[in-house]
Amino acid sequence: MFKNKISDLIKIFFIFICLLYGWIPFEAETYAMSFRIHLIFMFLLMLYAFYSNSFKISKYSILFFFTLIFISGLLFFKSYGSAIFSFVTSILFASIVVPTLFNNSKFKNYFTQALYLLIIMSISMFFLQIIIYISTGNLPLLHELIFPFSKARIATEIQFDNLTRMGGMYIEPGTYSNYMFILLTIYFILKKKVNYYLLFICALSIILTYSLWGMIFATYLLIIIFLVQLKRISFHKKILLLFIVFSVLFYINQNIQHNNAIQYGIEKLQRNGTNNSTGAKKTAYKEFINSIENYFILGDGFSPKLQKKVLSLQDAGLILNLSIVFGIIFTICFLLIYLILVFKLTNITIAFISLPIFMSKLFYWDPAIWLLFFMLIYEYIYTCNVQTKKGINI
Repeated sequence: MFKNKISDLIKIFFIFICLLYGWIPFEAETYAMSFRIHLIFMFLLMLYAFYSNSFKISKYSILFFFTLIFISGLLFFKSYGSAIFSFVTSILFASIVVPTLFNNSKFKNYFTQALYLLIIMSISMFFLQIIIYISTGNLPLLHELIFPFSKARIATEIQFDNLTRMGGMYIEPGTYSNYMFILLTIYFILKKKVNYYLLFICALSIILTYSLWGMIFATYLLIIIFLVQLKRISFHKKILLLFIVFSVLFYINQNIQHNNAIQYGIEKLQRNGTNNSTGAKKTAYKEFINSIENYFILGDGFSPKLQKKVLSLQDAGLILNLSIVFGIIFTICFLLIYLILVFKLTNITIAFISLPIFMSKLFYWDPAIWLLFFMLIYEYIYTCNVQTKKGINI
């Protein structure tokens, strides 16, 4: 039994390391170097998943993979870019790992615990960074500690009383905010339930990043938690909870003019130009609307022309960069399939928690996106097959 426990811990730790260095964004010396590091760890996890699934390839995985490869082939003639290799790797990763999650309960258990460990480490490192900064005045670059080949982007807004925006072990505050949503969504779908204590602590940490996107959608998370808990508790506790909430809102309203984080958020909303993420979003949407007729059937391929006008298409959000690269029809289909399946296969809380992912700075080559998407497709097929077999047996 002791040997089995050690073996289980090693497997969980192995998957955790693969997720940490295969998923979490960092910047090595070049894009090619970053891609190679990500690829090594994704390949290791794919190999382990393939072995755990008895070297079997699902016919649904093959269909999923080659459907997206066919679309990629069409886009290849529109424009070629090295990003296609990241995208193909990501859909291959999902095609191999997802079936194993459904066909091997031990692998699913190891994967779920490794993902939980990644979430806990992410939150813990963020609060550790804050504690060290407040207590010593020194700002530990935890991202560079975990990813020694990458540089942390921690900004201090001098004009807002030296407001320091931290991201824990992530490369920047916005990256932490965006990734916590998708990590939590995948974890809750695998567990089939929501851990509200974990969700609350995560929402609090996201607010403390002072990322504009993070502050908005972390508040959205807190509203979800409030509404769910309000429905569950007794009448007297509802009155007490409402009193506390309105007291907090009154306090925030009275102090909003003196809150540096709020003022920084307001100032960011007013920014224009392509030299900052908020301005880049505005420019990207403006340019997209001006040439929207070019993106209906097919997108602009893996080297979109908008890249010359926008600092980063990634900053524009997942829905927009999917529309620009793959086209509006593809994006609508992707979004509709996701919404139908996530509301059908999960509870409404998990579904609502996942929605901000589409407004996040996650990019179309992020493996977590395709893992989540194919998880829902595969679970739906898996559930239908099980129900069909039961019907035949009856």
